[in-house]
Amino acid sequence: MNTYPSTNVIDLLRLLGNLASGFIHNPRGFDLEKVLGAWIGDVIKRYGSKNVILNFLLKKVLLVSGRDLSDHILQDPPDSQGYIEGNLKKDGMSFLAPNALTISHDQQWQRLRPYNEGVLGTGCQHQYQQAFVEEVHRAFSKPVSNIEDIRKCMGQAMLGIVFGENVAPERLIKDIQVLFSMVGNPIKRILLGRFETKRLEKFYETLEQLWEGSEASEKPCLLSMAHGIKPYTTEEELLQQIPHWMFTFTGSGTDLLARTLTMITSRAEVLERVRQEIKEAGSLEQASTIAKLSYLEACLLETGRLFPPVTRTFHITTAGDRYNNTRIPPDMEILHFFPIMQRERSRDPSTDSFVPQRWLDPRHQDNSTYSNLFLRGSRTCPGRDLILFVCKSAIAILLDQQQLTSKTNVLSRDPLPAYFQEQDIQFVNP
Repeated sequence: MNTYPSTNVIDLLRLLGNLASGFIHNPRGFDLEKVLGAWIGDVIKRYGSKNVILNFLLKKVLLVSGRDLSDHILQDPPDSQGYIEGNLKKDGMSFLAPNALTISHDQQWQRLRPYNEGVLGTGCQHQYQQAFVEEVHRAFSKPVSNIEDIRKCMGQAMLGIVFGENVAPERLIKDIQVLFSMVGNPIKRILLGRFETKRLEKFYETLEQLWEGSEASEKPCLLSMAHGIKPYTTEEELLQQIPHWMFTFTGSGTDLLARTLTMITSRAEVLERVRQEIKEAGSLEQASTIAKLSYLEACLLETGRLFPPVTRTFHITTAGDRYNNTRIPPDMEILHFFPIMQRERSRDPSTDSFVPQRWLDPRHQDNSTYSNLFLRGSRTCPGRDLILFVCKSAIAILLDQQQLTSKTNVLSRDPLPAYFQEQDIQFVNP
């Protein structure tokens, strides 16, 4: 049986050289993600395979940048007889929430998945979406000029949507960002993790108080929604789902919103079409209006395809597997790398271009070029519909009320660069 090609010591030395060179030439603006991405792209090209075993001497990782293999891995629910969360993913998330849905499998996943879907309104319009629109209006009433302004606004929206209006302390916005920064950074966890223990303890004490206080509350929010679904899980597991709901707003949700707003405002014809759609849809204070903004949603999906806010995820198969007559060794860490996977020129010659209208074609939803923005298969993000609704609401409000335009020219034409530079995000009011 075939095996995937494997890197060697020379490849590893190239990576170390690229890291050292990048840091020496630009220590303040050093972008680890960009350097690793360039190295991975070079490895894929030199070995002539979309899937390559990265040999780091002490550890081997199967890099998956091919759509077909990734779909195969993500297709079925997490199961110890198939594919489960990777060790790198589990180690990181366990720091914050060892019972999180994203690192569960077997019976625990079967228990937590419907619970999260019920609270977040997966696959439907959330029953509290009118209240959520009002929270977004309140949060985005202040002018924004950069990504940090948007992150602050999303933090305010998060507090209202998750916990209810004027219920949760504002310090939770910073708490979740600090704690989640440890999840994806093992070096940071080692160096700073023990210093954040008190923050973590106080964070969960506050969540527990908010949970208990929301039981008799009639405020329309995710927490009050969760009380009706509580039998699906224990209170301990329940509380450990909340951090991911929170961070989606101030983390990947903010990145998706800000990047999409940049793409729209940097292209005159796209901006005009979005504004016209907003104008014709009706009052932005009504949730029903947001549902009509199909072209705006297409811009979000296309931006997420080009510049995914979540660039990778990890899995392992404890028993091993074979796919297309190629062997996947047992217990090997598997890295899905989305920036390359979502730009396969062999599948789509327009892959480096901003083409939102591709998402308006119903046939595209089943197309092999469908974005991994929200993962795929059984592991599709349960918060997909909610965060798209929030992002659409916020962008519509900002474009309608603040008439924003973009300062950047880098993203105004195709082909687009492989990675999005946050420093390019600057907005101005006319």
